[in-house]
Amino acid sequence: MAQYENSTIIQRKRILDFLRTRPLDTLTARKELDIMHPAARVMELRKQGLDIKTIKIDRQSDCGEIHRVACYVLEVRAAATAPTDKEDGILRQETDNLKHNMEVSL
Repeated sequence: MAQYENSTIIQRKRILDFLRTRPLDTLTARKELDIMHPAARVMELRKQGLDIKTIKIDRQSDCGEIHRVACYVLEVRAAATAPTDKEDGILRQETDNLKHNMEVSL
């Protein structure tokens, strides 16, 4: 297991880095990220304005027991919606066509 600095700031950063790639459950936070109280760090991240959802899942501990634990999911909002075909006059079917893209690049 890797050695980590364990200030709350660094723990929050580890959680956020992990959540940017995939959901994080309590047991994984403790075992892989060395964060013993991930719920507190997630609460602090939420207070900073991040949209982190909690779902309850069943996970097997190292001892083989099933536990209901929190699983945290970072909600990412799209910065802007894509324009419709009518708004910008581009026909998406044409520009997304492989043959068309090859002809343009030649």
